[in-house]
Amino acid sequence: MIKRPIRFAALVLAISTATVSATAVFVMKKEAERDAFAIRELNRKIAAERQRISELRAEWGALDNPQRLQALVDRHAAVLRLQPIDGHQIATVRDVAAAIRQHRKEGEK
Repeated sequence: MIKRPIRFAALVLAISTATVSATAVFVMKKEAERDAFAIRELNRKIAAERQRISELRAEWGALDNPQRLQALVDRHAAVLRLQPIDGHQIATVRDVAAAIRQHRKEGEK
């Protein structure tokens, strides 16, 4: 007689364990699918950003073309009034820092 309740309890325990296990596997599967989708989305965004960077580098190369820049300088020479750099215009970082300090002292007076 006692064997029946023990068998029933064991059966209920086995079914409960199987149900909990199946639910856990289902939840893990859904999480894995969600993570896979997120990874695909991130990879798509990375590819789009790489494409945009490539396009911007190409655009920069075109904008930075010396012939184009020279044509702009020639076209706007009257406004820009650019002149070649003389050797006395080149300064060290220390010279620039000293000039800034001097400028600040003069501004305080």
